This record gives sequence, structure tokens and C-alpha cells, in this order.
Amino acid sequence: MAPVFRDLLSDNDISPERRAVLPWNRYSEAVDQQWVRSFIQIDAASPDWTNTFAPPTDPLPWKLADGLNDRSEPIGQVFAPFAANGKAVAWNGGYGCVPGTFRVAGILQYRDRPQPAHDALRFYSDGTLIHHYGDFTQTGDFFPALQQVAGTAWQQVAAGGPDTYKVDCIALEQLWRDWFSALYTSAIDQKLGAWLLPYLAREVLGEWRLGASASGALRPYAVDGSDVPLVTGGVFRHGGIASARSRTACFYSDYVKGDARTQAGMPTRYTRDADTGDYIAPVNAHFERSARVQCVPWPPGELLLSTYRRADDAIVTPALRAVAQLQRRRLARTLDCAYVRPLAVGDKPAYAAFRDPALRELCIKLRKDLLTHPSRMAIAYETALEVDPEYAAALKAAGVPTTPVQRAAASLRLRGPDSARPLDPRVPAPEKPLPAQGGLPFDPAPQPSGARWLGPALLGGAALATTIGVALGVARARTRRRGGA
Repeated sequence: MAPVFRDLLSDNDISPERRAVLPWNRYSEAVDQQWVRSFIQIDAASPDWTNTFAPPTDPLPWKLADGLNDRSEPIGQVFAPFAANGKAVAWNGGYGCVPGTFRVAGILQYRDRPQPAHDALRFYSDGTLIHHYGDFTQTGDFFPALQQVAGTAWQQVAAGGPDTYKVDCIALEQLWRDWFSALYTSAIDQKLGAWLLPYLAREVLGEWRLGASASGALRPYAVDGSDVPLVTGGVFRHGGIASARSRTACFYSDYVKGDARTQAGMPTRYTRDADTGDYIAPVNAHFERSARVQCVPWPPGELLLSTYRRADDAIVTPALRAVAQLQRRRLARTLDCAYVRPLAVGDKPAYAAFRDPALRELCIKLRKDLLTHPSRMAIAYETALEVDPEYAAALKAAGVPTTPVQRAAASLRLRGPDSARPLDPRVPAPEKPLPAQGGLPFDPAPQPSGARWLGPALLGGAALATTIGVALGVARARTRRRGGA
């Protein structure tokens, strides 16, 4: 991230190409750190982390608006869900940390790239310019400290233990389903499919990454002046971008001599099928074909060769369902039920997972079973007392040791098959946690061989501890506002 943010805290000029991909407001280190401090000081101690992993805005239709700089000058466009007044983004206080990833969701912005040098320009046969896409920026990518804390916290949830029950998986699955549905539907209905690229799940070497880039890609037009859609509704049916009739291996051709390239074949604009409205690629079979003439395809190969899915289907929902399964299995096979609250106790609320009535009733039943189970002698009474004094009293009455010395003595007597017997042996053992998906912001795709970027799925416990330590060490005061757009 350092090269991305270099010079942004000063008035030094940076290249227009770099400026185009950055948030319109300067990167705010303070805002990023304030969200981290909010989690550390308030939410981390709570039995409910659901809001941390909830979408940052209400699931309203997304709309285009002009992006303005500090002098109210238009510098691009923003795509976001706006509140009823149509002027403010509908932030809802959620952190926007995407479950199962090291990513944070935000609104989208777009800005055209500077015009390339004249010898790099390409033209249609009618003499008009072939344009390229500018930069779509997913502004949640500019919260690196929050990303690291959220990704680490999610791995803690997915690993098992009392923290596993601090998320309401059922609620989160529906929240993200509604959020992504509003985004995808809005973009497709408004023929703004290219805006979805930062929020499509893209398969790379068996790993699902969040987002792809159209920066610099060709942006062909039809004879009626409309954009040929790079992303259509069909992406959710067949997993590919564009459409079968709009894809072409030779949109135009270049004559190549050494390092120099000049345009060899000029295309006509796309046409439209009068019955279906489909965009039809120009036929360029007349282009000269030789070793020195190279065809330029559309869409570009790096986008065309990937498989795409809804981000919630590929990343979020599997992560949430894996944790939901873990919650049920661990309750039946471990002592977790003694260290969580299925019901509120005094001013202490229940753990978030127990908003699910079935899970709540299961926990209450297993708590009752534990009072006569041999494994109760291994319970850390002090922890159970802090979590739920009422249940701790029941454990004490059932003979549970109340000090470490008593517990050590009891463990010597319990050695044998009964000591490791689960509360409900019919329930399968928990599965291994799912690896983090989604990639990292600005993370280059890994290559099949050779050096690879150290993605979140490769981070071990020590690396994660270091990461969260760095993030927490720089955190400051709390805020509920978002920055960077």
C-alpha cells in the first residue's frame, strides 16, 4: 500500500495516472485508525460483532452522481445508494468488513484517464476516436488498518471458541444478499455493468478474488452512440463478461515494427440487433493478416478468461455458513456452552449467534446435559463465572472445581476415554476453517509458478499477530463516519 499512498499527505504533485485511481479526498489515516479504535475499545469486548461484518450502507438502489472536489468542481462520477433526500449516501453505521476476507466494502467512484500520446490513439473507420475506460475505485479498499483487523478477527471467529458465537450468521447472510442484490440490479438496470467489476468475484487459480479492473480497457461504441456493455446480466448465468455476439478476437489491428505500433485496420462501430437489442461486433475479416499485424481483441483476454460470480455466492455466504455449522458442531462437541450466554444475564446481553432460536435452544439443552457430564470437571470455573454467574452456580453445585488446583486434581482422576467424550457424539467433528478469500486491495493475480504475492490465505498465526499488532498500535479515536469518497 505504501506506493499507493506516497505523497498524498503533502501537496506534492503525483502522476495523473496514479491520481486517477485514488479517492477524490486525500487518504485519511485518522479515519482508518478511528474505525480500528472503535472496534478495539467498544465492539471487541461485546458479545456481538455482527455490525463489524455488516454492509456499510442500507440496501437501497444505487445511483450515479457527480463527484466534486473541494472547490465543487466535477472530477468524475460516484455510484452509491443515496438516502431519501438523494443528497447523502445512506451510511448505516456498519463497518462494511466483508466476512471471510481482508476487504472492506465501500461506494464506487469513476474518473477518466488522461488522454494518451497521439501515436497511441486508435480510430474507427469514420475517423472518430476509440475510447478507453478510466478507473473504477472501490473506496473501501482505502482502509488498510481496518481491513487487517477485520480479517484477523474473522479468522478468530472461524477458528472456533467463544468468539465464534459473536456473529449472527443468519442475519449477516441476508444483509449481504440484499446489499449485493441492490448493487447488481441497479447497475444492470441502468446499463452500468462495468461499474460492477470491483464487486464481482473472480476465480484466480482456484481462489475467489473480489474485483477486476477495466482501467485502460477498450470502451467500444455502437452506431447509436451507446456503450457496448462490458458486463451484462448474463454474467450471473454463464460466468463470463460481455455477450457471445459482442466478443471479438479482432476489434482492430496494429502494424508492429520493433517497439513501434501503428493502427493497421480501422473497425466500424458495433451494430444492434433490431429484435433482441444485442450488440454485434464488427466483422473485420478484411484486415491484413501477417506476422507484423496483430489483432486487438475485445474484451481483453485477462478479463475474458476469468470466471465471475456474485461476491456473496462465491465468498460471503460460504464463509458465513461454515461459521454457522461450526457454531452448532462446537456446542455439541466442546465445552463452549459454558463460556457463552444463550440468554441475557442481568445487563449482559446474549451472544449474537443465539438470535437463532434453534441454536439458542440447543445451547440451553447442552448446558443442562453438561451438569452431569464427566467433562464438566475440566471447565474453567472462573471464566464461566464471569460470563454467566447463574450458570456458574449450577456448575459449582454439580461438583465442578472452582480453583486451578482443584481442576488439576480432578483432571488426574478423569484421564481416560470419558474425559474427551463430546456432549453429543452423534454430531460430526468441526471441519477445518475456510481460508480467507477475496484477495487484497491492489493485489496482483498470482502466477502459476515462481514468486507469488503473500495473500491473506497464506498468513500464519505469527504473521496475523504482527499484522493486528501494527494496526492496533496506530489506532486513534472513534468515529462512525466513512471517508475516502
